[in-house]
Amino acid sequence: MIERLFKAHHAPCVVTAGTFDGVHSGHRQLVARAATLARERGVRLTAVTFSPRPDAVARPPGLPDLCGLDERVLRLRRAGADDVVVVPFTRALMGMPAADFVRHLVDSLGMRALCVGEDFALGRGREGTIDALRAMGVDVVTVPLMCEPGRREKISSSRLRARLVAAHA
Repeated sequence: MIERLFKAHHAPCVVTAGTFDGVHSGHRQLVARAATLARERGVRLTAVTFSPRPDAVARPPGLPDLCGLDERVLRLRRAGADDVVVVPFTRALMGMPAADFVRHLVDSLGMRALCVGEDFALGRGREGTIDALRAMGVDVVTVPLMCEPGRREKISSSRLRARLVAAHA
């Protein structure tokens, strides 16, 4: 199943992965750091994103996307991604063990390092925490979460979506 998602084999790369809905300032900070890391290592930056959003599959009906998929891809490229891979998110993918997903990132995309926010997790039940990924041998570089100016809350797409819905209610 997932082999078809990553059919193009890329040269060695740094991967950053996430939903990236809206590609807000926190996302742009993460992608910029990942792009710097990729340049330092002499490889490309590949951003991996999902469509539909994982939360919309896990708990439908969800709130609307902050921007469409084409716009998200464009914004990721503008933020510094050399390549953007869109993975169709399904219930089957949601149940995939983290180790299997990581293996596909390494084997199919040429991932040499993963650059993510400090609250990142992937795989079935979010079992692929940063510590678990490092225990699997993944070179994980974390980027501190960005907080809203004057507030302690992290910038998040979920919070932005909820605010937009409340503003239009």
